[in-house]
Amino acid sequence: MLISSINIDINADELFPTANNSLNIDLPLTSVIGDNMDEQTTIIPNEDPALWDLNENTRDYITLNGFDQNLKDTNFSSSKTLCTKVIRGTKKSYYRSFHQNFIKTKLINGKEVKRNCIVYFNSTGKIYCAPCRLFNDTNSVNTFANFGFCNWKKCEEKLRRIDSQLILQVETKIKYWKEVLTRIVAVVKSLSCRGLSFRGHNDKFGSTHSGNFIICLELIAEFDPFLANHISKFGNKGKGNTSYLSFSVYEKFIEMMGEKVKNTIINEIKNAKYFWIVVDSTPDISHMDQLACIFRYVKTNGEPVERFLQFIANSGHKSEDLADAIFMVIGENELDIKNCRGQSYDNASNMSGVYSGLQARIKGACPYAIFVPCAAHSLNLVGEYAVNFYKLGTEFFNFLQALYIFFSASTYRWEILSDYLTNSKNKTVKRLSDTQWAARHEGCSSLSQNWTELLKALNSFVENLMENSKTKCESTGLIKKMNSLEMCILVTFWNDILERFNSTSKKLQTVEIDLTIVINLYTSLIHYVTDLRNTFSHYEKI
Repeated sequence: MLISSINIDINADELFPTANNSLNIDLPLTSVIGDNMDEQTTIIPNEDPALWDLNENTRDYITLNGFDQNLKDTNFSSSKTLCTKVIRGTKKSYYRSFHQNFIKTKLINGKEVKRNCIVYFNSTGKIYCAPCRLFNDTNSVNTFANFGFCNWKKCEEKLRRIDSQLILQVETKIKYWKEVLTRIVAVVKSLSCRGLSFRGHNDKFGSTHSGNFIICLELIAEFDPFLANHISKFGNKGKGNTSYLSFSVYEKFIEMMGEKVKNTIINEIKNAKYFWIVVDSTPDISHMDQLACIFRYVKTNGEPVERFLQFIANSGHKSEDLADAIFMVIGENELDIKNCRGQSYDNASNMSGVYSGLQARIKGACPYAIFVPCAAHSLNLVGEYAVNFYKLGTEFFNFLQALYIFFSASTYRWEILSDYLTNSKNKTVKRLSDTQWAARHEGCSSLSQNWTELLKALNSFVENLMENSKTKCESTGLIKKMNSLEMCILVTFWNDILERFNSTSKKLQTVEIDLTIVINLYTSLIHYVTDLRNTFSHYEKI
C-alpha cells in the first residue's frame, strides 16, 4: 500500500526483539550434526555480546528469540570510570557510570520510548548495540558493534547518533519503496481506467510475450534511471523476493482502486439522498450473464450523473430474481430503497410488467419509484417495427446488407470498391446492426453519397471477362435493384428519416436529458415523419 505520511517511532517492537519482548516462536535455532538429518542440536549464543560468534546461526537465533538487555543491576557499578576535572585551579576526581536514563529517549513528537536495541554487560561495564553487533562488518571501526562503549560523558550524544542512523535507514527504505510504488500505481491507474489487459503470455521483463503492465514499466524505465535500476536489480527474481513488480501487486492495487471508486460513488448517492435505478443484463466474453447496476442521481452542485456501480453474475432472468439482486446491492451498500425515485429498464415483460415485472416489485417496496422505459430503446423498437411493417422497407434494408456482404466477401472485391471510392467522403459500405440504428443510418448515408461510384464498381465486375459467373450474377442483381425507381426513392427518403432518427437517438442517451426533453424530442420526430408523407413528388424528383 502506498504510504502517504509516516510517523517513525524507533523501538524494539519494530527493529529488534528483546528477551522481554521477544517473538512468540517455539522453533529453536538448530544446526545439523553429521550426515544424519534427524540429529539436531540447539546453538545458544554466549550471554556476553562481546563473545557472540557472528554467524548466520547466531543471527537467526537472536532474531527469533531476542536477547537480554542485562539491566538487572540498577547500580551499574561495573560501569564506573574515574574522571577528573579542574575547579578553580583544583584538580578533583569523580566517577561516571551508566544509568537507566540512557535507555530512554524522547522523539520529536514528545513521546518517550525505550532504546531496546541497547544491551549492557556487567562483566565489562560496557554497552553494545545488538543490531550493529550482529550485522556490522567485523573489520569496521564501530565502538557499539565491535568493542563496546563506555565513554559515559558522551553517551547521550552517541546514542542519539545510533537512533538517527536507524531512522535514516528506515526513512531511506521507505522513500525508496514509495518511489517504486508511485510508478506502479501510475501504470495501474492508466491501464485500468481504459479497460486494457495487464497480463500477457508471461510476466518477464525483456520478453516479447509480456503484457501491457510489463511493457509500460519498460517504456518508463527507458527515461527513468531509478525505475531502470530497480528493474535490473529486482526484475524476474521470482517468488519470495520483494519487488512490487508481480501480478499479485497490481491485482491488489486494482482491487483497492475499485473499492475506492465504489465508495466514492456510494458517498455521492448518500449525499444526494434520492436516486434512480437503471439495470440491464448482457453476457460477457465467457457467455456468463451479467446484470449491470447503474445509479442516476443529482450531485450537490445540481449536475445529474449516471454511475455504473457493479456487475451481478448469474442473477437470473425472472423478475423475482432480478428484484432480489437489486435489493441485495442496495442493502450491501447501506442505501435506503425508500429514497428511490425512479427506475428505468428495457421493454421486456420481465422488466416492465405491470403486475409481476421488476418495476412492479420495486414499486411495491417504494411507491415513489416511478417506472420510465428506456427512451432510446423504445425509439429503436419503433424503428424496428416500422421497417418490418411493410414489404418495401424490409427489402430496402436487406439490399443494404446484401451490398455490404457482396463487397466484403473477398479482399479483391473490397479493393475494387476502394479504388472507386478514393475521392469520396464516405469511403465504404456499412454493415447493418439489429440494435444499433446508427449503423443503419451510416449504411444508408454511404449508399446515398456514393451511388454513382457503387454502380461503377458493380458494373466493373459485370464487364470483366475474367470474372466468374456467380460474381457477375450477383452484381447484375444488385445493379438491377439500384436502377429501379422504388429503390432510388427509398434511398433518398430513408436517408433523411434515419439522419433525424439517429440524431434523436443520440440525444436520448445523454446523461443530462430529462423527461420533458424526451417528450419534446418524441413529438418533434413524430411531426417530422408526418410532414414527410406529403413530399412524395420531392423525393421522386431527387
